[in-house]
Formats: sequence, structure tokens, C-alpha cells
Amino acid sequence: MTETITINKIYEELKLIERNMVTKDEMERMLETIEIMSNENTMEQIRQSEKDIKAGRVKEVNSMDDI
Repeated sequence: MTETITINKIYEELKLIERNMVTKDEMERMLETIEIMSNENTMEQIRQSEKDIKAGRVKEVNSMDDI
């Protein structure tokens, strides 16, 4: 026996596919993350910044003049 395909079944299937899709924005964020994590110099700067924060070597910046 042949299954009947309805617009509702197609719609539900498309909704299921859509829920599992990666959006363009998500893909761009992932690629940016990969790019950052692939750059050893950038990662070392991040590690050093984390150490500075833990050690209290921070300064509050409220304006361009503070920089």
C-alpha cells in the first residue's frame, strides 16, 4: 500500500530538518572561534589576560581617555 503524502507531513518534516540545521550566524561564530583557537599567539594573550585578572592586574576603563 502506498503512503499518502500531505502538505502537513511535508511541513512537519521541514520543521524537523530546520530544528537540526546550523544557521549562517552560528556557522560564522564557529569559524571565528576556530580561527582564534588556531592562532597560538592569540591564545597565549588570552591565557596571560586570564592570569592578570586572577592576580588583580586590571584597570576599569570607562572612556577612551582611560585607555
